Amino acid sequence: MTKDPILRIRMLAQSFPGLWKAPGVSPWDPVALDEWAAGGAPSHGERCAAQFLLPVWNPDEPWRSGKFDLMEALRIFDAQHHRALIEWALNPWWA
Repeated sequence: MTKDPILRIRMLAQSFPGLWKAPGVSPWDPVALDEWAAGGAPSHGERCAAQFLLPVWNPDEPWRSGKFDLMEALRIFDAQHHRALIEWALNPWWA
């Protein structure tokens, strides 16, 4: 696995199908992703995926889109999103 944090976070983001076309994923721009997730455009699942991704990038930032809630995400994610979350959780890393 690459050590480049921007490439790693983009690869992680792209493992969530709901984020494939989200602003801020490619090229990586966490502020743009956060603004999109805090707005009215994303679905509930897309917002949860962004809320998961942003603290992987920077857990100390008070992201506008809100805090990630694992139980909520597990309840609403589909199988592909569950798989992306589980794959990261098996070998977690932070940028």
